[in-house]
Amino acid sequence: MIQKAKSLLINFIKEKGAIDGDIINVEQFLNHQVEPLLLSAITDAFEEILKETDFTKIITVESSGIPLATALSLRLNKPFLFLKKKKPITMKEYFEVESYSFTKQASTKLYLSRHCIQKGENVVIIDDFYGNGDTHKAIKSLAEVAGFNILKYLVVFNKSDNDEIFSILNKDLLRDIRNER
Repeated sequence: MIQKAKSLLINFIKEKGAIDGDIINVEQFLNHQVEPLLLSAITDAFEEILKETDFTKIITVESSGIPLATALSLRLNKPFLFLKKKKPITMKEYFEVESYSFTKQASTKLYLSRHCIQKGENVVIIDDFYGNGDTHKAIKSLAEVAGFNILKYLVVFNKSDNDEIFSILNKDLLRDIRNER
């Protein structure tokens, strides 16, 4: 399952994507336009990794993680929630944490309604990229304040050396793809 997702991702990057230094453009198949075959393969890979994990909820960050979390949520019949980057006027009781977006080159706040998470709840984090770890640190800080437990952190692309992060394509594979072009 993981190999299929890996092969599809490599092919899509070569055909429709671009790698320029630390920037990986996947807008034509993953984080702007989403290819259903690829989404299904990524969901298969994530499902395989989580088969022995006892968790109650999937968490992602608005907005590129939403298709990934939706597909996995449907497959595993587990609810998901996404951390919002703007607080809606209806959100009265919430947790808030500061985060830095490498892609947007700006700080942002992440909001989580106190009504959507329970203290002691076991969750997995799903996202498209893991870069320098700022989002991960922010979510860990949020977990400490809100009292939930992060069991696994799964991403499509891991651009770091952090081997605690499950990814389909890691830093070394991304470098190899860039060097082939």
